[in-house]
Amino acid sequence: MKKILPLLVLTVFASRAGAQLNITQLGHLDYQALHASNLANLWGYTDELGNEYALVGVNGQENVNNSGGLSVVNVTDPANPVEIAFVPGPWSRWREIKVWNDHAYITTEAEVGITIVDLSPLPQSTDLPVTIFQGNGWTTAHSLFIDENGRLYLNGANRSHRGTIMYDLTQDPNVPVEVGDYDMYYVHDCYARGDTLYAAHIFDGFFSIVNVSDPANPVQMGTQYTPNLFPHNLWLDDTGHYLFTTDEKPNSYVASYDVSDPTDIQLLDKLQTAPGSNAIVHNTYWLNHYVVQSYYTEGISIFDASRPDNMIETGHFDTSPLTGGTFNGAWGVYPFLPSGNLIVSDIEGGLYILHPTYVVPCWLQGTITDAATTFPLGGATVTITGTTAIDLTESDGLYSTGWVNAGTYDVHVHKAGYIDQTVFGATLQTAQTTLVDVALVPMLHFTLTGTVVEEGTSAPVPGVNVLFHGTEVDFTATSDGSGQFSISSMFADDYHITASEWGYHTTCLPVTPINENSNVNIVMPPGYADDFAVDFGWTEDG
Repeated sequence: MKKILPLLVLTVFASRAGAQLNITQLGHLDYQALHASNLANLWGYTDELGNEYALVGVNGQENVNNSGGLSVVNVTDPANPVEIAFVPGPWSRWREIKVWNDHAYITTEAEVGITIVDLSPLPQSTDLPVTIFQGNGWTTAHSLFIDENGRLYLNGANRSHRGTIMYDLTQDPNVPVEVGDYDMYYVHDCYARGDTLYAAHIFDGFFSIVNVSDPANPVQMGTQYTPNLFPHNLWLDDTGHYLFTTDEKPNSYVASYDVSDPTDIQLLDKLQTAPGSNAIVHNTYWLNHYVVQSYYTEGISIFDASRPDNMIETGHFDTSPLTGGTFNGAWGVYPFLPSGNLIVSDIEGGLYILHPTYVVPCWLQGTITDAATTFPLGGATVTITGTTAIDLTESDGLYSTGWVNAGTYDVHVHKAGYIDQTVFGATLQTAQTTLVDVALVPMLHFTLTGTVVEEGTSAPVPGVNVLFHGTEVDFTATSDGSGQFSISSMFADDYHITASEWGYHTTCLPVTPINENSNVNIVMPPGYADDFAVDFGWTEDG
């Protein structure tokens, strides 16, 4: 075997930017130093001798010809990743890569078609033959997928409705043969297996399931809206019964669905890394009962999905020093290398090689009911204190959550109109389900009365819209002919009070504690003004 001389060896171990959980860093390659470039997506490849490679999409430098392209990095020794080949291409912020047998297929938003790179010379040679393919009537495409049968699905090409164009790669991997298209909607990304295509319609807010047994005549079987109405990518589990999606929006979720009946798709669960961080999830992949996702500013996360109706986060590694709902940080992750290592393309930070430890979590389930009526309560928040684990009950009162580490935890339950309750000392055990049912005691409900009068005359003001904005729930009332109003079934809280009526200046009272002994008197200054605190029925023109 020939000795391979690297084009450039540059290994830098960056200090990790954020928290880690069951994932450790093995290596790093700095692409700002290597190519003065940010990164897009990546994929993985293993040669016949078991050497592992990262196939990294390099953006390049804007207005610098052929500064972008495909970087081939040997990551067999993860502590010493080495770029062994670079296939130049035009500058583009987007590069998507998939592999079929020994060929890599790369799409960009630049007008070059598909770049096909023959990887079969590896590891003996780094002279990798390159073919540029452009199909019928298109020059750019956003993403691609290749199924187990060698059918390539090209998504978001600049043709017609920018759906999915299907190609056969089995005749000649360098000359894809078009066999059909699914072009009802724009397709951002897709997954396919057997005779079924799962297509993410990001701008339409849903995904579709399509029978493509005859690719020239695809048949749509079902559709499903996603939690944030912006589906970016999707991936199927090995059974074919469960699908996982991401929404590329701030505070977005990985969601799971039962797709065993494509005509009756059921949303099972949704989970997010770092709730409240505003972070955006990007791509998720299913592997051995886990989903692994790139999460932009939050780096990489791993969810246990062995119970698709109750996913639990079990791994996290933050590759980026940046935070919030921006398109920075981890673009892509590839979890399928034989070593089990993860390779990650961080847009600004370069290539990371990580080692995950896949652990089994603890599950917590139960039912929240009304202590007075025993009826189930929807909309109750259940939190495992001291953790980020949280769930909201459905109309049947059921909740499902859990935590990665076994131990003794307090379980806190909250619902507007009820007294908060904490169950102390719930024991969570690895690979076990702990049942905690809670009956919430309703708060005392009462009828609140009040009056609205005119400033200066104390004359009653009828028709005033009075809004009580509480920490949990809002109440509204309208004053009658005598200026009086009442609200039944109110409960104690601190409320912002706003009173509005045409012919009077809107009155806003300071935050006011309201209880069963309260009586609210509002004084309205006469005059004509609209601060848009309420809708007075204006219409727009021009």
